[in-house]
Amino acid sequence: MAARKILMGGIAVGVVLSFSGVALAQSNIYSFTGEVDLGVGYTFFESSGQHYIGARGDTVYVVTSNGWTWCAKSIDGGQTFDLPVLVNSTSTGVNPSMRVDTGGVVYVAYQDEYADIRFSKSTDGGVSFTPGVKVNDDTIPQTGQEKPAIAVNNKGQIFIAWRDQRYSAPQTHQTVFTAASYDGGQSFTPNIQGNDTSTDLGGTIDIAVDDVGRVYVVWMPNRRGIILSRSIDSGQTFPLQTEVADVPTDSTIAGSGIQSIAVGNELIGVVWQDRRFEQFTLRFSVSQDYGQTFSPSVRVDDDSDLSDTTAPQAPSLAWKNGIFYVAWHEYGAKQRISFSYSTNSGQSFVPSMTVDSFSSAHAFPSLEVNGSGKAFAAWLDSREDPFYVEDFRTLVAWGGPNSVKGDLNLDSLLTAVDVVLELNAVFLGQPYPASFETADVNCDGELTPADTVLELNAVFLENRFPCS
Repeated sequence: MAARKILMGGIAVGVVLSFSGVALAQSNIYSFTGEVDLGVGYTFFESSGQHYIGARGDTVYVVTSNGWTWCAKSIDGGQTFDLPVLVNSTSTGVNPSMRVDTGGVVYVAYQDEYADIRFSKSTDGGVSFTPGVKVNDDTIPQTGQEKPAIAVNNKGQIFIAWRDQRYSAPQTHQTVFTAASYDGGQSFTPNIQGNDTSTDLGGTIDIAVDDVGRVYVVWMPNRRGIILSRSIDSGQTFPLQTEVADVPTDSTIAGSGIQSIAVGNELIGVVWQDRRFEQFTLRFSVSQDYGQTFSPSVRVDDDSDLSDTTAPQAPSLAWKNGIFYVAWHEYGAKQRISFSYSTNSGQSFVPSMTVDSFSSAHAFPSLEVNGSGKAFAAWLDSREDPFYVEDFRTLVAWGGPNSVKGDLNLDSLLTAVDVVLELNAVFLGQPYPASFETADVNCDGELTPADTVLELNAVFLENRFPCS
């Protein structure tokens, strides 16, 4: 035990610290409910990076497609949804990707019937969407632009990446193209190729952006691995390419699959479905130097069966308030949507849990987490028509942490990390992953220095909180 002084908002406070802490086993403290059917009819689509759900507080938006692209809105945290609104102004709209910014503007990219990439947005809370703006600038009709991924930053800048065949003859050579809009989507910059000319695109893509002009595109080459292309000039050039996946070089080992990217607190996280040594797993790697290098990958899923009968697929990655969250589809015998998260910047993930309650064919889950740590998951589900595996409905569930009082980082432990988060919340107004009720440890309806004293006593003296 040691006496220390902690500077709290300029006030030196003397406290007695015991470093025994509170020993709790780390676990997944989330639980999910819901499973609302959006009612758009049978549909199957692919959303690059699995980004077709977004949230701002308890307002939730989901885009889906059945030959047209629709947007459904919930204002009660995903419990009920309004009738879907048509997004595309073209005769068709498929494979949508969607983001919601901090102001509540909804941004959607989709592909139309002419194999062009289109952009539309809603500034009235999903009531209506602007006419689709063509993003690709090639002049050759029907050259095979498809499966866009969209990202936006807090400056209102929009970045879209997609699979493109304009350099192909006879349209089998895939490349990554990107474009940016600096005027809210009224116009887009000339298209830039995101992958190098010597490496063909072999699979899926995703895109993320920060607020200082760095754009990150992850893509699967026509070989084993995952590659990140980075721009530091707001998408004008992509000079840096980094190998993300640490796939062994043994030629008998199969490569990596569908990936998803998320950026937060100067961390760039990438998750992908992996197959090495004939084992099917989900892996995650993180960069702490803006994409120049990536850490050795860690496993996300915890399934003991590593064969293709229970292969994890199509992950969706989100970041919020210091935590990486992942949802994915367990293919095969289990047929479920799984969920996990990391509270230590991707060094490890908590045991996974099941989001849905019905064992049916699933595909392509999408995940979003709001500022209070509430998670929203959407996925394609065939429970209403199990005999046709291509016929899916879009379902949505929501979940939240069954939190321990004072556990501000949601790792199921009370540690010095929670003390730091409490101090920063009280004196600096900084956000934290948990709910307000978790941080308000004296239950008086506000965060004050009294909460920090109680947090210190709970962590270092193992004192109980006065309320629960």
